[in-house]
Amino acid sequence: MGAQQPEVRGIGELAQRLVTVLWLRYPVLHRVVAVAIGVLVTVCLVASLTRLSPLPLLPLPLLGLAGYAQWRVRRATARKPRLAWTGVLAAALAVGFWLIGAVGRWLG
Repeated sequence: MGAQQPEVRGIGELAQRLVTVLWLRYPVLHRVVAVAIGVLVTVCLVASLTRLSPLPLLPLPLLGLAGYAQWRVRRATARKPRLAWTGVLAAALAVGFWLIGAVGRWLG
């Protein structure tokens, strides 16, 4: 049989292992996240040009933070920083995506 994995002792350690496995086992995930961030930035820029309003540019700082967090996740070598930056990445993307929808409702 193969080597036994040590026991997971808490939700934090489980989350760290899941994030580590996902980011290291599937390197295409880095490219998918980068393309998704690029698409959302493009949507914001195009919406700003078509609506002739600066409001669609509101999510850009959050998407910039998500891009920076994605870069930091890719460069992280330890579990804890990788988990922390993945949390920042997920939160910034979620709030940025929500803000795109909110701005769409405000202008619609």
